[in-house]
Amino acid sequence: MDISRRAAAFTLGLALAVSGSWPGSAGGTVSAQAPNPCALLVDDDIKSLAAEASVASGISSSLPSFGFASCGYTWGEGINRRKLVVVVTEASRMFPGMTPDQIKQRLLESVRAGTKDAVVPEVGDAAMFKPDSVVYATATALVKGRILQVQLDGLGAADSKDQVIGLLKAAALRV
Repeated sequence: MDISRRAAAFTLGLALAVSGSWPGSAGGTVSAQAPNPCALLVDDDIKSLAAEASVASGISSSLPSFGFASCGYTWGEGINRRKLVVVVTEASRMFPGMTPDQIKQRLLESVRAGTKDAVVPEVGDAAMFKPDSVVYATATALVKGRILQVQLDGLGAADSKDQVIGLLKAAALRV
């Protein structure tokens, strides 16, 4: 599955699982100027994950009707191939009818005790890290009315917690 489609499916799936409704099914406001996800990280930020590898320029995609935009980066070959995706989604579309406080609560409640999930302090209104498997990890934050996600796909993704959280923090500063 293409990384941008996977990012869209994950984001929409998270919305369905957390809110129990389809994104965009109720009213909500859309920010006038959505940030460009490819401008939220610079090469030096990504080097924390890519080390010596050459990282291609980000490839953007969007679903404007869902208030969704993403930027994907890839590097490495074979089993060492990694994909990084930065996703920005309008919180009001992802969590229709919910207040910012309710969205914050839902995000923080999704952190499971006894796992490697973690609340990430000092990023936006609420932030968390969730390693879904050894090859897939996501850091998510509520920032300025948007859901910001940094998703890493590749061997060792779950062990890259500090780097993924660092990328989330860097991107949140640029939203």
